Amino acid sequence: MIGQREALRMFGCEVFDPAGHRIGMVGQLFVDDDTDQPAWITVQTGLFGTNESFVPLDGAAFDGDTLTVAVGKEAVRQAPRIDLEQGDLPLEGERSLYRYYGMTHGVAAMDPDGADESEYVESVRLRLRRWVAATR
Repeated sequence: MIGQREALRMFGCEVFDPAGHRIGMVGQLFVDDDTDQPAWITVQTGLFGTNESFVPLDGAAFDGDTLTVAVGKEAVRQAPRIDLEQGDLPLEGERSLYRYYGMTHGVAAMDPDGADESEYVESVRLRLRRWVAATR
Protein backbone atom coordinates (compact mmCIF):
# COMPACT_ATOMS: atom_id res chain seq x y z
CA MET A 1 0.00 0.00 0.00
CA ILE A 2 1.18 3.49 -0.82
CA GLY A 3 1.25 5.72 2.26
CA GLN A 4 1.01 9.48 2.67
CA ARG A 5 4.77 9.97 2.79
CA GLU A 6 5.21 8.24 -0.56
CA ALA A 7 2.19 10.02 -2.00
CA LEU A 8 3.86 13.40 -1.48
CA ARG A 9 6.59 12.35 -3.92
CA MET A 10 4.21 11.00 -6.58
CA PHE A 11 2.99 14.33 -7.96
CA GLY A 12 4.30 14.76 -11.49
CA CYS A 13 5.93 11.33 -11.72
CA GLU A 14 5.43 9.02 -14.69
CA VAL A 15 2.75 6.32 -14.53
CA PHE A 16 3.12 2.92 -16.20
CA ASP A 17 0.79 -0.04 -16.62
CA PRO A 18 1.74 -3.63 -15.61
CA ALA A 19 3.14 -4.30 -19.11
CA GLY A 20 5.49 -1.31 -18.84
CA HIS A 21 3.56 1.01 -21.19
CA ARG A 22 3.70 4.66 -20.23
CA ILE A 23 0.23 6.02 -19.42
CA GLY A 24 0.99 9.61 -18.40
CA MET A 25 1.87 11.73 -15.38
CA VAL A 26 0.31 11.86 -11.90
CA GLY A 27 -1.95 14.90 -11.71
CA GLN A 28 -4.07 14.80 -8.54
CA LEU A 29 -4.33 12.54 -5.52
CA PHE A 30 -7.52 11.43 -3.77
CA VAL A 31 -7.61 9.93 -0.29
CA ASP A 32 -10.12 7.75 1.52
CA ASP A 33 -12.10 10.12 3.75
CA ASP A 34 -12.15 7.63 6.64
CA THR A 35 -8.52 6.47 6.67
CA ASP A 36 -6.75 9.44 5.03
CA GLN A 37 -4.82 6.92 2.95
CA PRO A 38 -4.14 7.51 -0.77
CA ALA A 39 -6.77 5.64 -2.80
CA TRP A 40 -6.93 7.14 -6.34
CA ILE A 41 -4.92 9.40 -8.61
CA THR A 42 -5.64 11.19 -11.81
CA VAL A 43 -3.27 10.56 -14.69
CA GLN A 44 -2.72 13.30 -17.23
CA THR A 45 -2.97 11.71 -20.67
CA GLY A 46 -3.34 12.83 -24.24
CA LEU A 47 -1.45 15.46 -26.14
CA PHE A 48 0.27 17.77 -23.63
CA GLY A 49 -1.53 16.05 -20.74
CA THR A 50 -4.82 17.75 -21.53
CA ASN A 51 -6.99 14.81 -20.38
CA GLU A 52 -7.18 13.42 -16.85
CA SER A 53 -8.29 9.88 -16.06
CA PHE A 54 -8.92 8.41 -12.62
CA VAL A 55 -6.84 5.37 -11.68
CA PRO A 56 -7.11 3.30 -8.49
CA LEU A 57 -3.98 2.93 -6.36
CA ASP A 58 -5.06 -0.55 -5.24
CA GLY A 59 -2.21 -2.87 -6.29
CA ALA A 60 0.07 0.01 -7.39
CA ALA A 61 3.81 0.14 -6.72
CA PHE A 62 5.88 3.31 -6.33
CA ASP A 63 9.68 3.12 -6.53
CA GLY A 64 10.42 6.79 -5.85
CA ASP A 65 10.61 7.79 -9.52
CA THR A 66 7.79 5.96 -11.27
CA LEU A 67 4.37 4.61 -10.36
CA THR A 68 3.20 1.29 -11.77
CA VAL A 69 -0.55 0.81 -11.50
CA ALA A 70 -2.46 -2.48 -11.65
CA VAL A 71 -4.64 -1.53 -14.63
CA GLY A 72 -3.79 -1.43 -18.33
CA LYS A 73 -3.19 1.65 -20.43
CA GLU A 74 -6.31 1.18 -22.56
CA ALA A 75 -8.51 0.72 -19.49
CA VAL A 76 -7.24 4.05 -18.15
CA ARG A 77 -7.81 5.83 -21.46
CA GLN A 78 -11.39 4.51 -21.67
CA ALA A 79 -12.26 5.25 -18.02
CA PRO A 80 -15.28 7.49 -17.37
CA ARG A 81 -14.54 11.21 -17.40
CA ILE A 82 -15.61 12.78 -14.11
CA ASP A 83 -16.14 16.49 -13.46
CA LEU A 84 -15.02 17.44 -9.98
CA GLU A 85 -17.35 19.39 -7.71
CA GLN A 86 -15.34 21.83 -5.60
CA GLY A 87 -12.30 19.55 -5.87
CA ASP A 88 -13.92 16.41 -4.43
CA LEU A 89 -15.29 13.45 -6.34
CA PRO A 90 -19.11 13.50 -6.56
CA LEU A 91 -20.99 10.40 -5.39
CA GLU A 92 -22.21 9.26 -8.81
CA GLY A 93 -18.75 9.75 -10.32
CA GLU A 94 -17.23 7.71 -7.54
CA ARG A 95 -19.73 4.92 -8.10
CA SER A 96 -19.12 4.84 -11.84
CA LEU A 97 -15.36 4.57 -11.36
CA TYR A 98 -15.66 1.68 -8.91
CA ARG A 99 -18.03 -0.12 -11.26
CA TYR A 100 -15.87 0.54 -14.31
CA TYR A 101 -12.75 -0.88 -12.66
CA GLY A 102 -14.72 -3.80 -11.17
CA MET A 103 -13.93 -2.82 -7.60
CA THR A 104 -16.06 -3.26 -4.48
CA HIS A 105 -17.69 0.01 -3.51
CA GLY A 106 -19.68 0.51 -0.32
CA VAL A 107 -21.95 -2.28 0.87
CA ALA A 108 -24.41 -4.01 -1.42
CA ALA A 109 -28.05 -3.55 -0.44
CA MET A 110 -30.16 -6.65 0.13
CA ASP A 111 -33.62 -7.11 -1.31
CA PRO A 112 -36.35 -8.73 0.83
CA ASP A 113 -35.59 -12.13 -0.70
CA GLY A 114 -31.95 -11.90 0.41
CA ALA A 115 -30.45 -11.46 -3.06
CA ASP A 116 -27.82 -8.80 -3.69
CA GLU A 117 -28.88 -5.76 -5.68
CA SER A 118 -26.61 -3.53 -7.72
CA GLU A 119 -27.39 -0.44 -5.66
CA TYR A 120 -25.07 0.47 -2.82
CA VAL A 121 -25.90 1.89 0.56
CA GLU A 122 -24.86 5.52 0.40
CA SER A 123 -24.37 6.00 4.14
CA VAL A 124 -21.50 3.50 4.27
CA ARG A 125 -19.88 4.29 0.94
CA LEU A 126 -16.20 4.99 0.53
CA ARG A 127 -15.82 8.76 0.19
CA LEU A 128 -12.90 10.18 -1.73
CA ARG A 129 -11.61 13.70 -1.39
CA ARG A 130 -8.86 15.54 -3.22
CA TRP A 131 -5.64 15.84 -1.29
CA VAL A 132 -3.67 19.04 -1.62
CA ALA A 133 -0.16 18.97 -0.20
CA ALA A 134 1.02 22.27 1.23
CA THR A 135 4.74 22.99 1.01
CA ARG A 136 6.70 25.86 2.45
